[in-house]
Order: sequence, then structure tokens, then C-alpha cells
Amino acid sequence: MKTAFKEIIETINLPRKSVEQLFETINIFESAQNEIEDFLIVNNKSLMNKIRKARKEHLENKTKDFRHLVKKYV
Repeated sequence: MKTAFKEIIETINLPRKSVEQLFETINIFESAQNEIEDFLIVNNKSLMNKIRKARKEHLENKTKDFRHLVKKYV
């Protein structure tokens, strides 16, 4: 099979500034994704009620041992 290149190039050289901008952009998108996820969780009443209930049970030591849960559900 013929390729456009005479040999396969295994590395690509990019300007340092371009790579830095790419990483900065990735960080911005990750931050935005986290903010959106937090917004969706906080605005989901059903999920928030489950989280509050679980937190209350944890504070009242009403949680179950993990081994008990494994025996029951696995």
C-alpha cells in the first residue's frame, strides 16, 4: 500500500506555545464540565434527597458494613 509519505513519522514537533494553549483550553473545558455537572446534580431534587438521606444516615451511624452488602447483593 502506497502512502503520501515515504516513511512513517512517529513524532510531531509542535510549538511550545501551541501545546501550552492546548493544555490551558483543556483545563477550561474540564472546569466547565465540572461546573455543569455540579449544577445538574444540585438541581436534581430526587438525587439531592437521596444524598441528604445518605448523609444523615452516615452521621447517625446507620450505615451497613460493606461485607454485609457484598454478601447480600453479590
